[in-house]
Amino acid sequence: MKIIKDKFFISPSDLNNFVACKYTIKNEIKFLNKEITKNADRVNDKLWKEMGIEHEKKHHKILKTKYKKSIEIKSAKDEQSRFDETVGAMQKGYDLIYHAYLIDENFRGEADFLIKTNTSSDLGDYSYEVYDTKITRNIRPRHITQITAYSDMLGKVQKLLPEKMYLIDGSDEKHTFKTIEYIDLFNHGKKEFIKFLPKISKEKIYPEKCSYCNLCDWKNVCDQIWENDNYINLVAGSNKSQIEKLKKNKVRTVEQLSNTKLVATDLKINAESFNKIKSQAKLQEEKRKTGEDKIIILDPDYGKGFYKLPKPDEGDVFFDIEGFPRMDRPFEYLHGLYYKEKGKLQFRELWAKNYDKLSEKVIFIELINFFEKHFQKHPNAHIYHYAPYEKRAVRELAAAYSAEFPKGDVVNDDLLRKEKYVDLFSIVSQSIRTSERDMSLKSIEKFYNFKRTADIVKADDSVIKYDNWITTKNTKHKKDIISYNEEDCISTYELREFLVKNKPDSIDWFVKKEEIKKEDKEPNPYRRKTPNKLSREEVELDLNNKLEKKKNKTNKDFVEQLKNFIGFHWKSNKPEFWEVFDRAEKTHLELEDDTECIANCVLIDDEPEITNEGSIYSYRFNDQNYKLKEGKTAFDAHQIKAVGTILSIEENFPDKNVVEVFVSKRRKNVEMPSLLTLGNTTPPQVHQHDQALNKFLEDYILNDGKNYKSIMDMLERKCPDIKDIKSGSKLINEDEELISQSTEIVKNLNNSYLTIQGPPGTGKTYSSANIIIELMKAGKKVGVTSNSHEAIKTLLIAIEKQALEQNFDFNGMRKARSSDKYDWKFIQDITTGKPLNFSDYSLYAGTSWFFVDPRMNKSLDYLFIDEAGQVALGTTIASATAAKNLVLIGDQMQLSQPMRAKHEGYAKLSSLDFILEDNDTIPADKGVFLNITRRLNNKICNYISTSFYDSRLSPDPITETRSVNLKLDPIKDEGLFYVPIEHSGCSQRSDEEADLVEKTYNKIIGKEFKSGKTKGKISAKDIMVVAPYNAQANNIRERLKKKFKDDVRVGTIDLFQGQEAKVVLISMTTSDVESLPRHKDFFFSRNRLNVAISRAECVAIIIFNENLLLASTNSIKEMKLMNSFCKLLKFKTNFK
Repeated sequence: MKIIKDKFFISPSDLNNFVACKYTIKNEIKFLNKEITKNADRVNDKLWKEMGIEHEKKHHKILKTKYKKSIEIKSAKDEQSRFDETVGAMQKGYDLIYHAYLIDENFRGEADFLIKTNTSSDLGDYSYEVYDTKITRNIRPRHITQITAYSDMLGKVQKLLPEKMYLIDGSDEKHTFKTIEYIDLFNHGKKEFIKFLPKISKEKIYPEKCSYCNLCDWKNVCDQIWENDNYINLVAGSNKSQIEKLKKNKVRTVEQLSNTKLVATDLKINAESFNKIKSQAKLQEEKRKTGEDKIIILDPDYGKGFYKLPKPDEGDVFFDIEGFPRMDRPFEYLHGLYYKEKGKLQFRELWAKNYDKLSEKVIFIELINFFEKHFQKHPNAHIYHYAPYEKRAVRELAAAYSAEFPKGDVVNDDLLRKEKYVDLFSIVSQSIRTSERDMSLKSIEKFYNFKRTADIVKADDSVIKYDNWITTKNTKHKKDIISYNEEDCISTYELREFLVKNKPDSIDWFVKKEEIKKEDKEPNPYRRKTPNKLSREEVELDLNNKLEKKKNKTNKDFVEQLKNFIGFHWKSNKPEFWEVFDRAEKTHLELEDDTECIANCVLIDDEPEITNEGSIYSYRFNDQNYKLKEGKTAFDAHQIKAVGTILSIEENFPDKNVVEVFVSKRRKNVEMPSLLTLGNTTPPQVHQHDQALNKFLEDYILNDGKNYKSIMDMLERKCPDIKDIKSGSKLINEDEELISQSTEIVKNLNNSYLTIQGPPGTGKTYSSANIIIELMKAGKKVGVTSNSHEAIKTLLIAIEKQALEQNFDFNGMRKARSSDKYDWKFIQDITTGKPLNFSDYSLYAGTSWFFVDPRMNKSLDYLFIDEAGQVALGTTIASATAAKNLVLIGDQMQLSQPMRAKHEGYAKLSSLDFILEDNDTIPADKGVFLNITRRLNNKICNYISTSFYDSRLSPDPITETRSVNLKLDPIKDEGLFYVPIEHSGCSQRSDEEADLVEKTYNKIIGKEFKSGKTKGKISAKDIMVVAPYNAQANNIRERLKKKFKDDVRVGTIDLFQGQEAKVVLISMTTSDVESLPRHKDFFFSRNRLNVAISRAECVAIIIFNENLLLASTNSIKEMKLMNSFCKLLKFKTNFK
């Protein structure tokens, strides 16, 4: 940043700082005015810059050999002259422009390279795109902002926004980005920045803690302000939502919080959380006044805190991992171990020699071999670490390398089952409260007198040094990182010793509940259950070796992708399985943040309601986000056992929600606790899924997959093999009727696959039912599956309905749950596993568990997978072994099924995400796109189509016959409208937005609507209210129910997929990114946004705080998601 004659001249770096935190700009100006000093340079900044310059020069030399007509813009000239020279070079048509200088009013910057393309622009039959170099291998959002800024300035010169932009990283890999996927986010940030600068001297802003603080050059300045003001954000364990609620009630300092007479209900803060931060404030305030460090020992919940501390053992290991951030999972390059050898404590490091998969695997193998040998010698020892990272990282490594190194998973599973990993952070946070401002290891070291001497003091610095080491192999960087890791390991040891000394005598040492049985013989490393039958690990290792031998020059990439499917379903289940046990370590309060739970439930009455079948226990719980539903197993998260069934969930705002648990008489010795957390059960068995997958992999090894041609066509991304249609040709004419064309294509599939993509309101269920009936009429055996019983049932109901209309009789069967029987006309519900007589049926339905049954192998002519965007590619392959032809139906742009497991390559995708690659819609030669929506009117359809469907979706004329007369000026009676709102500190609940929704709802009710020839008044069933969180949905529902009783339709978007309403109101709730309770990729999900808006037939109104769009991002994926949200700003209204 420069200030010349009171005018600001800014760069992309300044914009990055502003978006991350407005106060950085205030500090930058103070620095330019010499009012404050800046932090010392971060680790080796100077060297890093020098390396970056050399990297840039190297690529200049390479590019000059490729582009003969090149020019370098000399940096010695003034900025305007450099810009003029750059524009002149562009007008002369140079192929390569080095150090191009670009200006857009007061915004400016230097791009490493502009490279000429064949796309026409104002310059002529050519234009330019931006290429930039970065020495790092860790491409970050700030780098994308930089090249987007250059592309934006370049676009204004050539009157054409470049289609693509490029970054060349430290490994010389070229990364390509679509400019349109980032430009709206950039423009919004830039507009707000330019608007902010002229009024900065008058702007009253105060620094707040945010995720950018640890990266900021001005951290010491803000720290000092907070210190001087004794600001409330210094209270350990407080979050932004709590701080804002306290400030609204004139509690701004630590001292005021420690002395406040306010109670939790006054502040709308959970009582337990409020008591915790108030107690913490008292401790910190006492230290501020006396200068004495304080520590108090808490009385932890039974089974938590000190109750989890094992008795010290001579073989105990103190463990720390250093990882380097990547897009999928961190690269774990250093394992540090501190333990006793021959009675003497020693440190051992396992360092990855190179930044590659092989090196990571080698040190993981070393680690597992060490653990195996060490725990054979010390069976009562434990592995101590601080925070959950280490345990999670080893799990992920074990899963990633299980096919090549199955022993890793066997040994680690054994350690996990025996509860050998001990997270001291969990014990400390549940047992101790200190006068420190956080509970980081470095903050509490003073209490056990640990002093650090290593050069690196922060984890962020170790990441920078490792990034540097990758490129330079500088030995000092390596030594510094290892020293930092060693100190973490030794500090963990000293902390354990401190906890041992302070453990109350009344609390026994932790002992694993189930006694470990000692085997007379050495355990089999591959867990064989039957002596003559290969174990899962042996089967997978054999498959891995066979696929490795199958490799050749032409298929090596394909084979590597297939290897990722070995043990796919077992790997997919592991995170969910271990999460069940992780929850048992957490308190009820901590589990309120876990969406897989209904946590902290308090028993209302000791005496249950007695019925003929059993007992009903009622529990009250606080507002929270949860996924559990009525009818699901009631699983006690702390006892790790099923106790009954969730009978009902009644949501009553605020914090008066009730869940009823039914306990059958058949359950013996069930004692319901006074405090209960309900969680997810352990996942179901999936061995038959992997057996089906293995069957396909074996066939590929032996026969190149010829027995499963449809799967091979799909995995090789071939065009569908269809009789009489040449490969690469358009499959249908989208201007003509689609169902009959689609039916003919499916009938003519030649042991191949087809994708049918159905956007909102396009009738994919109707179309699918029609096609399936025609296939059955032709004597074909058809299977129907999906991820959920509900989706399968919906399609079967549509099939029966159309069959009745066509007077077509058929015999079908559905593998169903005993609790979910339906009164079918042609379909029989089968709830047992009895053998099938295939001559009896022409339609077979069930989840993937039914189709992976070995008896189903190649038994069907067709398999239809509905909602295929929610079905993992691995599950698709396993299910598809049941049929000759595969039809995938769905829309990957609607709600997806997130994977918890960290799979590699194609294995991490759904079937539709895999087939469509980076496309939003299915290419015309690869499948059928249902392009007419009967739901969305022209204006809503236009937004949905351009934002999510490559402008291929059009409204049916029937949508023109629907209208509403809302009288909500400036909100019109057709289209999408964004209503801005201001609030602060809102996380999962916003009263301001709830008020606005309630008032708007009241104005809409009773207004006129027209649908075809029908006229009427808008009622509660015609309006849908959507929020991201249950807490806000409950908040709004309670307000509306007072007037409209139980007719209101309010919920999260997951509740409404497949539904529609005349008017949709969307409350995004959260004040800003720092207040988000979940990751940005959930909140800003394109899929969720698409589904929310596309429920509306006539009008969609979305309400959110514009501050949500002004925030730094942690990943490039987050940037793309926020960019989609920024497009909504075009629909802004001044509705009050």
